Amino acid sequence: MKLVFFTFYYPPDLCAGSFRAVALTEALSGKLNLDDEIHIITTHPNRYATHKVEAQSDVVEGNVRIHRIHIPVHKSGMVSQARSFLTFAWHAFFLCMKIRPDFIIGTTSRLMTGVLTWLSATVVRSRYFIDLRDIFSETISDIFALKSRLLGRVVKSVFSFIEKRVFTNAVCVNVVSLGFPEYFESKGISTSNWTFFPNGVDSEFIGLPGKKKPHQNEIRTILYAGNIGNGQGLEIIVPAVAKKLGDQYKFLIVGDGGTKHLLEKRLEIEGIKNVELLPPVGRNELIKYYELSDILFLHLNDLPAFKRVLPSKIFEYTALGKPVIAGLGGYSAQFVRDNVEYGCVFPPGDVDGCVLCIEKASIENITQDVVDDFVAKYSRTHIMDAMSDHILSVIDKGSS
Repeated sequence: MKLVFFTFYYPPDLCAGSFRAVALTEALSGKLNLDDEIHIITTHPNRYATHKVEAQSDVVEGNVRIHRIHIPVHKSGMVSQARSFLTFAWHAFFLCMKIRPDFIIGTTSRLMTGVLTWLSATVVRSRYFIDLRDIFSETISDIFALKSRLLGRVVKSVFSFIEKRVFTNAVCVNVVSLGFPEYFESKGISTSNWTFFPNGVDSEFIGLPGKKKPHQNEIRTILYAGNIGNGQGLEIIVPAVAKKLGDQYKFLIVGDGGTKHLLEKRLEIEGIKNVELLPPVGRNELIKYYELSDILFLHLNDLPAFKRVLPSKIFEYTALGKPVIAGLGGYSAQFVRDNVEYGCVFPPGDVDGCVLCIEKASIENITQDVVDDFVAKYSRTHIMDAMSDHILSVIDKGSS
């Protein structure tokens, strides 16, 4: 049996999509025979322009073969990202034609990898499975609507039409958030064969030593690690919160993205000195920052699409057993309230609410038993093991 797995990001790229993709690959690989083939069709590392990592173009690891495609450099802008994806899609499509897989898997947040999966499966006449990590039609239309409501509606109509074709023809669609199905049902898409396998906690973040309670006059470090883009809206919350908190607190922002320059500009205008910006780092180095931090910070912009998502960062943060301060709405806010005892949720963009959460954050009441229970429930290994079983059962049904 030959499987093709389309994923725009794959390690050593640093992002939620790449970590999820490799975990699923490892789970599937362990369940297939040595003479079966899993072909990962992906890109050379490109997530961040400030984090350059080299990787081989063609790698064979047991029954897994990784094909990496060179794409043009992009700086997180829409036009440059579109150009990069089209380059990937063009080469990935013809590579898939050459492999002639029996089944195709596509993991997608920006829909286009899903479209690539759908078109490739149609041409080679194979069935396909979509792992859906975001609602692209709503996310992109919300962003365009900030400039023009009419443009937002047009964009939403176009991408909703495409989504319906991609998801209706899939043998199964998995979602990483239970906030997704209701949206698609309202658009007339049946979700009766959909599944829910969320993101989870990777082994690297399990069992790390916690930081002791800070001394009375010690500066407390608030860490954010991840993308700095339209979705996060850090420029509208971090400078104002840092200014109100004063010099007893310090924000450490580790990452990069399309709106980092807006955050830098706001910090400069306000003359804020208790926010430090660092470039993206590998997981080993990131763990060092996690260990030194007192509070973990998360924020999503106040847009309808972000009320349905479930950020992967929630799982990573919660496993560390430190106070989690989250500016979220909708499903993700409720998930934190229900599952993270040491989490404090405030409405996105609410400066006073954020400050209140931070000031009352304490590590004293966090017990290891509570952390262990969360990790056991949301271990990435266990989730991907179950997801791979499901995918293989879908394949078996179609071949019987």
